[in-house]
Amino acid sequence: MPSVDAQRRESEELWRGPWAVVALAVVILALVLAADVLGGYRIRLGGIMLALPALAAVFTGPWAVAVISGAMMPAYVVTLAENHRLNWADAPVAIATAVVISAAAVGASAVRERRARQLAQSRRVTAQTQQTLLRPLPPRLGPMEISSSYLASDAESTIGGDLYACAMVDGRPRVIVGDVQGKGLSTLEVVLFMLNAFRRAAWQGVALPDLPGFLDDAVRRELSLARDMAHESGDFTQEPEMGRRMRESFVTAVVAEIVGDGEEVRMVNCGHPAPLLLHEGTARELASPKPALPIGLLGLDTDPVHVESHRMEPGDTLLLYTDGLVEARNAAGEFYPLAERVGHWAARPPAALLDAIQSDLRRHALLDDDIAMVTLRRSTARQTE
Repeated sequence: MPSVDAQRRESEELWRGPWAVVALAVVILALVLAADVLGGYRIRLGGIMLALPALAAVFTGPWAVAVISGAMMPAYVVTLAENHRLNWADAPVAIATAVVISAAAVGASAVRERRARQLAQSRRVTAQTQQTLLRPLPPRLGPMEISSSYLASDAESTIGGDLYACAMVDGRPRVIVGDVQGKGLSTLEVVLFMLNAFRRAAWQGVALPDLPGFLDDAVRRELSLARDMAHESGDFTQEPEMGRRMRESFVTAVVAEIVGDGEEVRMVNCGHPAPLLLHEGTARELASPKPALPIGLLGLDTDPVHVESHRMEPGDTLLLYTDGLVEARNAAGEFYPLAERVGHWAARPPAALLDAIQSDLRRHALLDDDIAMVTLRRSTARQTE
């Protein structure tokens, strides 16, 4: 036997579903019919009934619309009779109009539901793909405690290109957080290129100053290969699009590498929001004095990539994130004040810190962009021992 709570939930789901729309439509039909019958010849409200199937098609499925249409037809015939229009001059046209509107409403509802299912399926596939590409990072990497988070946009039709990954390079933990320009399924391909190139660089032991150039070459090479494959397959419709992506695709990214026991973090910033260093209840922005161009555009800059260095004390936390976090706006148009809020949670473990940010962000605003976050916390002396 189902529990009382389960029965209550089932009842609530039932009344929130299509039958709630049917019940509301029947109530409206009854009210309109009563008003039309009791109002005499001067009040003719029967035409309002014709709008019910069309309105229902916006909110519910074809079967519910068909039920509403079936209930509407006899009520509409009664209003025709009450208004002396149930005759050979008026009735055929009026009834035919009601039938056409009802059939169109059922068809429109079916099309809407089919497209909604297709969109939902596309979002599920995309979400699964993102989860496969962006697996949660391990809880510990060398001397650092790590946690990662990916928040999907509240806009169902958008797909972000945020990414993160970690690796060990010659015994040093290395973490990347990035954001592919644009939205849509095509960004996932560039995310895959970036992640593969980052891991390949770790295997080959590419030094941190050389990493942005390595990633830039790898991504552009992959895009060029995809364009050539589209040409060789005869899909000439995709070739201009691939050429445009080669010219316009870029990725902002920040890479952090931990030296020694975590006392030093070395970073390169390629046009990405500056990380925050949390220390004893304060949050300090680690803005780069010489940020590099985004990956994909490095060929436009002849200057070498600048590597900056910062000290981390035991218990300090480094927060890396994508721009969706600081660009989230509330109803008043105010950006999320990350630096002001996050210092209060500086002493929390990495996972608890990300949970606090997410909860506070959800209270601040709806998300119109995906967000990736990674925290690295240097273990205290007691934990290190």
